[in-house]
Amino acid sequence: GFARFEAGDLLGVVPEGSTIPRFYSLASGSRDGFVEIVVRKHVGGLCSGTLMALEPGDTVAAFLRRNPGFHCGNGRAPLILVGAGTGLGPLAGFIRANFARRPIHLFFGMRHPDSDFLYREELKGWAAELRLASLTTATSRGARPRYVQDALASEQLQVIRAIQDGARVMVCGGRDMAAGVAEAMERILQPLGLSTARLRTEGRYVEDVY
Repeated sequence: GFARFEAGDLLGVVPEGSTIPRFYSLASGSRDGFVEIVVRKHVGGLCSGTLMALEPGDTVAAFLRRNPGFHCGNGRAPLILVGAGTGLGPLAGFIRANFARRPIHLFFGMRHPDSDFLYREELKGWAAELRLASLTTATSRGARPRYVQDALASEQLQVIRAIQDGARVMVCGGRDMAAGVAEAMERILQPLGLSTARLRTEGRYVEDVY
């Protein structure tokens, strides 16, 4: 029953017993024929607990909110997508909808690959279909912790080439992660005479953080 929507828009869910909506970034578009969000269950979390307890046939009160500032657009310039945890949701939606095979480079951070590698099989399929050009992951738990900003730094030359080709950087996830990514991008951009501030002004560096 929703009007047209796309990945990056927001779904406001109002859990029973509350009047305050919780917003989730959509991982699907109306052309997919379904509404998809990525939810992490928080201890004591009213909305996440409600959503995780849903059974087929159950309903929730929800509404759509446009988020045009976090749409990938229809251009041919590359996309550099950076996310951690549930922040992968809208980024996966962008890749899923990339039938034009626009160059998309995904940097994804997770805690444990065995339990937190969201969309693992889908990403493999999208890469085989050339909807995803490259995937670089980072695991923050274990003997050698690595964060998504470290993954960016490890592929600095690839990032630089994409930026020189007019790439747009899209970051989704927690605020601390986004701050670390911005610092890493500053170091990568400096030799090019660029900055995240300049890219933001040009609409080429956007964030959806929480």
